[in-house]
Amino acid sequence: MNSFIARQPIFNRDLKTVAYELLFRDSMSNYFPNVSDEHATYSMISDHLLGMPLPRLVGPHTSFINFPYQLIINGTASILPRDKVVIEILENAVPDADLLSAVKKLYINGFKIALDDFILEEKWEAFFPYISTIKFDVSKKSQDEIITYLKNKHDILTGITFLAEKVETREVFDAYADAGFTLFQGYFYKKPEVIQSKKLSPNRISLLKLMKEINVDSPNLETIEELLKTDVTLSYKLLKFSKNILFQRRGIVLSNDLTIREIILYLGYNELRRFVSIVCISNLDDMKTAELYFTSLARGRFCELIATKIGLQQQAHDAFFCGLFSLLDVILEISHEDLFQQISLSEGVMSALCNHEGLLYKILYLSQLYEQQKWDEARALCQDLNLPENGIIQDMQQALKWADELSSY
Repeated sequence: MNSFIARQPIFNRDLKTVAYELLFRDSMSNYFPNVSDEHATYSMISDHLLGMPLPRLVGPHTSFINFPYQLIINGTASILPRDKVVIEILENAVPDADLLSAVKKLYINGFKIALDDFILEEKWEAFFPYISTIKFDVSKKSQDEIITYLKNKHDILTGITFLAEKVETREVFDAYADAGFTLFQGYFYKKPEVIQSKKLSPNRISLLKLMKEINVDSPNLETIEELLKTDVTLSYKLLKFSKNILFQRRGIVLSNDLTIREIILYLGYNELRRFVSIVCISNLDDMKTAELYFTSLARGRFCELIATKIGLQQQAHDAFFCGLFSLLDVILEISHEDLFQQISLSEGVMSALCNHEGLLYKILYLSQLYEQQKWDEARALCQDLNLPENGIIQDMQQALKWADELSSY
């Protein structure tokens, strides 16, 4: 049986990815998981040990892995690398003497342990000396309840890190950060706080000029050449991308002494537009988590694949840019409307990103539903798009792999 692993980033206060929660996903033919907690965790362990290694999944970061009661009791958790994982005790586990004994043993052996979806019950307090992280689902308890609990139990919570789950808005993020939380999970970074008066640095302005120029109907190659020449790093990355794409697609091996103009002529308009946009976004990403860059790349590729699948080959490029630019407002901290006064894109892309309208938006929304594991909504949207469900997970996996490869440049 094939299995799939999704990863959800865990951020710190600076919006930097510091860990991932790894989530079980079902087989190709049934990707709406309906299995036991034990089956899910066993499958995860099998993938880690016998399939894709942890560094490939999470890079240098720690992995949070859900463990049900029985798999902690029987010692299954102890076979994982203690320096790479956090054992996450599921909220439905019974806090009895057997579980406490198993947790103590894991703690003594150097494992870090987290309580998942903690529900403020005193019966868990005996576990606190062995717990490194407590995760609070902020959608289940009010902020006042959680903060009051933390104040009342301050003495026995010393040394424990607090993680807020299901953080959906910047306001909630700020509130829990102020309350002492240092780790966060949620989709708030995809719902940006729009700062209308944001002043861009000269470097960002230069990059925006470049993106604007390559997205007009008749780009001025001399202008593009001059803009690229002003940034040595940008020029180097463009050469690296160009060498790879030209070799993979046409078997052309570029020499290292080509001029920017020669690279532009080799690439052609469409590839230039595509790859310069990718490089620009990676360079705009200096103040935000790299997860935004990765997500933008994965969305772009996924949207392109889906557009092709439903017969929109002529709009596949627009679908790619729709996904690629979907988080650019968050990265730059300006609205899409203000952004498109500086960058010219097709009406379909602008309508999708600004007004949430049109077929391109539906494709983009499908990618977001898969990111958030909203399976029922995703299935309904697939039906609306006349898109066969079988193979969508393959498309997402291909998009994630593609984004991983590009993120390494």
